[in-house]
Amino acid sequence: MKAHDEWLNSVKKKYDEHLGQGGFQVLFPSYRPDMSKALANHLGLKFYDYRQAQMESLAWEAAKMTLDYATSALLEESAKSGLVVHNIESLLATKPEEERKKWLEDFLGINWPHPVVLPISVYQGDTLEEHQRVCDIELIPFAKESFIMRLAM
Repeated sequence: MKAHDEWLNSVKKKYDEHLGQGGFQVLFPSYRPDMSKALANHLGLKFYDYRQAQMESLAWEAAKMTLDYATSALLEESAKSGLVVHNIESLLATKPEEERKKWLEDFLGINWPHPVVLPISVYQGDTLEEHQRVCDIELIPFAKESFIMRLAM
């Protein structure tokens, strides 16, 4: 095991405590697409880029997308397989704080068909950090991000 894999095992432990069912939020110390992909691989889930899949084709109109739509889209996708949902914060950024907080809280109580994991870096303050389905990896060592990793994203 690599020294920087401690965070993956920490998330996996929380995931396993809930038998890999339901919604989870993982609080990342920074925006790290490479680590979202590593998390998906470690948990055996599909890496799903929400911005690319749902928002990119809408361009500026994507800001009009509702959080209810996001829930519906994720319910549809999670019916196919478990997900690590990268870039959900691009939609959250278009919403007021109270709306973001409510959606993030409601997300944790949804009975998802397959597990759905949200990496959160920007809106950590809007999460329920003490919730049993939220894993804060802020204090766990991350692998250093190389320039090559940035180019790969």
